[in-house]
Amino acid sequence: MMSFILQSLFLIAAAFVVGAVLGNVFRRLSPRKPSVAESSTRAADARLASQSTLVAVNDDVKKSAIEAASMIPPAEPVPPRPVKTAQKSPRKAEPKVITRHPNQNDDHRPTLLKSARRGKPDKLSEIDGIGASIEAKLFALGIFHYDQIAAWTVEQANWVSTEIGFAGRALRENWVKQAAALVKKTPEKAAKKTLRGSTSSP
Repeated sequence: MMSFILQSLFLIAAAFVVGAVLGNVFRRLSPRKPSVAESSTRAADARLASQSTLVAVNDDVKKSAIEAASMIPPAEPVPPRPVKTAQKSPRKAEPKVITRHPNQNDDHRPTLLKSARRGKPDKLSEIDGIGASIEAKLFALGIFHYDQIAAWTVEQANWVSTEIGFAGRALRENWVKQAAALVKKTPEKAAKKTLRGSTSSP
């Protein structure tokens, strides 16, 4: 009985040794495949190496940028420019100068004034045919009042019309007749104003 047990143990030990030897031989002969643990370890090592390289590169870039910035001299402060305030000078209304007609006969020139009486010209645009532009030309010529126009002769009316650039217009539109009617109305207005002032005063 004892010998049977010893033989069994011996066979088991022999089988174990033979299996270990055969397994070692087969392991050496078969191509070696990397295990999952080894591949993950290698990938982790590669990541760490790349990160350390990037950190080193970034550090070099930062250092070079800091060195370059330190080499640039500081900018000098620019003094503020004085702001010029444009002073607008009031423009005086310059009278329009009429160019003289070369063929005009000064014998037919009416009486002209240098300025309006009492500094207040009549509103010549009340006459039909005289607009703002013709009124300005008449003022520049020296005609400011209705009574000046009402006193024109035919030759004088033609002279003024030609001088302002509208030949024959004063006669065609009866400026003399209209001015005479306005001269008659003007004293009536002045009298009415006088009457109103006298009634309002205590």
